Amino acid sequence: MAFPSIKEISDKAQGAFKRFPVTLIWAVFGSFYCIYHIGNNANNFFDDHLDVFLTLILGVSWLIGIQFYIEQRGDMKKWQFSKLVVLVLLFLFYWHLPDVERIEDNPIFLGRFFLYFIAGHLFVFFAPFIAKWDKASYWNYLKSIAFAIVRSALFSGVLYLGLVFALLAIDSLFNVHIPGERYGQLFIFCLGIVNTWIYLSDFPKNILENMTIHFDKALEVFVKYILIPLVMLYIVILYAYSIKILLQWELPQGWVSYLVTALAILGFVVQVIINPVQKTIKSWTINSFYPWFYILLLPLIVLLFTAIFRRIADYGITENRYFVLIIAFWILGISLYLLFGKGKSLKVLPISLFILALASSFGPWGAFTVSKNSQVSQFKKVYEQVKSNNKVATFKEYDQLKSILNYLDDRKALSRLDETTQISSENAIKDTVNAKFKDYGYLETEKILDSLGISISAEELSYNNPNGTYYNYYGDHYSNMTYDISAYQYLSTLTFSSHAKDNMKIGDYTVLFDTDVVSLSLRANQDSLKVLDMPLKQKLLDLTQHGPDLGQLDVEEMTLEFKNDSILVQLIFTDLGFNRSKDSIIINHSRAYMFLKQE
Repeated sequence: MAFPSIKEISDKAQGAFKRFPVTLIWAVFGSFYCIYHIGNNANNFFDDHLDVFLTLILGVSWLIGIQFYIEQRGDMKKWQFSKLVVLVLLFLFYWHLPDVERIEDNPIFLGRFFLYFIAGHLFVFFAPFIAKWDKASYWNYLKSIAFAIVRSALFSGVLYLGLVFALLAIDSLFNVHIPGERYGQLFIFCLGIVNTWIYLSDFPKNILENMTIHFDKALEVFVKYILIPLVMLYIVILYAYSIKILLQWELPQGWVSYLVTALAILGFVVQVIINPVQKTIKSWTINSFYPWFYILLLPLIVLLFTAIFRRIADYGITENRYFVLIIAFWILGISLYLLFGKGKSLKVLPISLFILALASSFGPWGAFTVSKNSQVSQFKKVYEQVKSNNKVATFKEYDQLKSILNYLDDRKALSRLDETTQISSENAIKDTVNAKFKDYGYLETEKILDSLGISISAEELSYNNPNGTYYNYYGDHYSNMTYDISAYQYLSTLTFSSHAKDNMKIGDYTVLFDTDVVSLSLRANQDSLKVLDMPLKQKLLDLTQHGPDLGQLDVEEMTLEFKNDSILVQLIFTDLGFNRSKDSIIINHSRAYMFLKQE
């Protein structure tokens, strides 16, 4: 195989630029924009410039697709305005991004980006065939796309690795320090410029005129001995699982929906590859793939819908479940179309997915609106159940309420719960967000549920657990606090547990821990007489209502006071870990400040 000359490479590069000037200018500008900002602010590049970065990424596939579309129209000059339409839409995408420090904390806008990103790549898969259709030309077009992707990824990947090793060699051999951000800049250059330019340089122009099918032997071997056996393996696994759930009479797990989806998509890929030669090639495996794959897939689609609707019935709709449900309907529709449709035009696959990706990104039917409405309804349903049980929740209910609160907080939609809870969500957030985590958007859901009077059932937590449920408090965020000791005469640090007998002292007294009754006692050093009982059990039982993680409780919640006529004691836990099984308490570790005052 002859290697291309410098002139041939240069001619192809110039030809690609003449054919895709807007796309390559966009890719080059975007790459150098990222390279510049990585060099100046590598640590905060994505935080500070993510809105521009997302827009630049989004534009590449859409501009490639629109050029492919224009080239297949009769009068190319007449359709050049469509590039301007794409650029305007990209500007509108950038304009609608929120003005926040971290866009990645807003899942709605990131979700829309991924939907438009997927739609842009799907657009490339059918853009030249919107107005005209030819089965052989379409297959050759998809083959060209696949080879262009593999070729550009291979060339740019090898170039990147070679340059990286060259920089490492210079760094090691010549003791020249090369900053770490240079490797990131090099990656952007190879991916954004080299990869894009190579991808476009050899792509055929007269797409609709390429009607000769070349089904390579290597491709036939790949399909017969790798892809189709994988499809058969997935079918065997899923049918075996179906028999298992029928025998045990149980609902399928939610995870199975991803496996059925992967099987269906893999089967569609095989169908696209073998479509033009399926009836002419001498291969029983390829000849029999259609229609048997789709006949065997239909019962598994029932399994897919059962798994999805089970999760939705239990936990409501989220964006992930919405998309899995949409994909399930798409798989069912495509399977029926390929089984019973007359035309069986394969461009229906990317076009239908393209429409679904765009349609699900906005409107009352869109993924984000439907998901928020569903989670609000789910919260109301669980909240009413807990209220009917005197606001005592099972662990599942408590965890589900916390999950919904976090979900709605991420989407800036907590106010949607005001009508149900009869409290202001904004005030609740102000009262419950820990100052330590405020910059990170951390919401203390336990405190919001506390403000609603909801507690968790300790019996539920310790059910079927012989050691009970473990509760932990680590008050590191109170370690720098200043305590007023003016009202006390002595301060001591205590450590005690149910497994060790520590000799603890404070002033003229000894502090003893009684494991059986979970209580501290204060005894005089002179005669060992007990002068004050300090029971802890009921306090620890009360703490279990906040759930196993006690780390976000205020210092007041971890403070106890005991007194009699002559002694006042204040106990402040800074660390605490204990197990509860029914009404039994076993302290595994503890650390506390004890303040003592004698009258």
